[in-house]
Amino acid sequence: MRILVFSDIHANIYALRALLERERFDEVVFLGDAVDYGTRPSETVDVLRSLKPRRVMGNHDHAASFGVDCYCAQENHELSVYTRQNITLKQLSKSDLAFLAQAPIEGHFEFDNLKIAAFHGSPSEPLYGYLYPWLISKSEVFTSTLGAPLEEQVVLVGHTHYSFTTSFAGYRVINPGSAGQPRDEDIRPSYAILNTDNTTIELHRFDYPRDLLKKEILTEVEQPEMRARLLKLFRVTP
Repeated sequence: MRILVFSDIHANIYALRALLERERFDEVVFLGDAVDYGTRPSETVDVLRSLKPRRVMGNHDHAASFGVDCYCAQENHELSVYTRQNITLKQLSKSDLAFLAQAPIEGHFEFDNLKIAAFHGSPSEPLYGYLYPWLISKSEVFTSTLGAPLEEQVVLVGHTHYSFTTSFAGYRVINPGSAGQPRDEDIRPSYAILNTDNTTIELHRFDYPRDLLKKEILTEVEQPEMRARLLKLFRVTP
């Protein structure tokens, strides 16, 4: 079984469509942050809904659906608030917000006897924790919010927009990176394929019609400073 694992699409419908057109899969796991920053939140939610994925809630999904702060990194906080107020909440319907709100804070799945734990952030801080490979040095990061050790063999995380896979303390840890807004050394979005037949993990990069996203940001974001910051954040500047 091929499981598509992706995260942090951030309303980049063009990247999401490109990903789904290029990859074959049997099941889908989405690690949160469907909305904010990007220009097409409603269409993004529609596509996610049609996929019927196993999913968890991201901090931006939580902020939009419950009207609270997203507590994202300080350098992007003002931008996230601006896009949430001026794009996300203006486009999303009540049913869209309800769909986002229905996602669990953490997920525990099983495919072909492979047990998987899924979090947007980290096991101990599912919405807001940042788990980079160089921070995985203490086994307590693999305890639940109640402090109990995780029982699953595979741990999926997102939130950092940084793609990696590593093993530690008996766990296989996978971050598919961001399928809509990468922030690591590669400007291309990323995702992972988890194959339960042989328990292999593939990290993939792809590109998409970024000129379409660039055009929308230029024409639909009225505030010049925010427009320039979005172009840079999505890496669609010349």
